Amino acid sequence: MSIPNYLTLLRIILTPVFVTTLISYGPGKEHLRLWALGIFILAAVTDALDGILARLLQQKTALGQVLDPFADKLLILGGYIGLLFTNPLAYHPPLWVTITILFRDLVLSLGFFTLHFMHVPCRVEPNLFGKLTTTLQMLLLIFILLEWEIAVPLAYVTGIVTILSGIIYVIKGLKQIP
Repeated sequence: MSIPNYLTLLRIILTPVFVTTLISYGPGKEHLRLWALGIFILAAVTDALDGILARLLQQKTALGQVLDPFADKLLILGGYIGLLFTNPLAYHPPLWVTITILFRDLVLSLGFFTLHFMHVPCRVEPNLFGKLTTTLQMLLLIFILLEWEIAVPLAYVTGIVTILSGIIYVIKGLKQIP
C-alpha cells in the first residue's frame, strides 16, 4: 500500500475521534472544541498531503481513487452532522447548508453506484468546483470551530458552491450513460 493511501486511512481513523470530540464539547469543556479543531485540521492536512504525495511519488492507485473521496465525505459529513449536536458554538451553518451538503453527497454516491450497477464505465475525476467545494466545506468547519464571524457569510458561499458542484457532477454523470 502506498504512503498516500496510509494518509487517507489515517483521515478515516481520525474522523470518529473528531466527531466524538466535537459532540462531547459543551459548557465548561472548551478544551474539547480546541481538540476537535486540532484533529480536524490534522485530518484536512492529510487530505491535501495525500493528493500531493500521490502525484509527486507517482503513487496514484485505484484504491486511493475510491478511498480518498470516501474519506473526504466521511470527515465532512461527520463534521456537519456533529455540528447539529453541538449547541454552545457561536456559529452554526444554516440548516439548508448542512442539508445541501448531505443531499449532494448522497445524490453523487447513489449516482456513482447506479452507473456501476448499470455496468457503465464511470471515471470519477475531481474537477475545480469539486475541489473548491471540499476546501470551502473544510474551511467553514474550521472557522466555525474557531468561532470566527467570517463563518456566517462563508456558510452561504459554501452552500451555493456545493449546489453548483453537485449540478456539474450530475451532468457529467448523465453524459456517461450511453
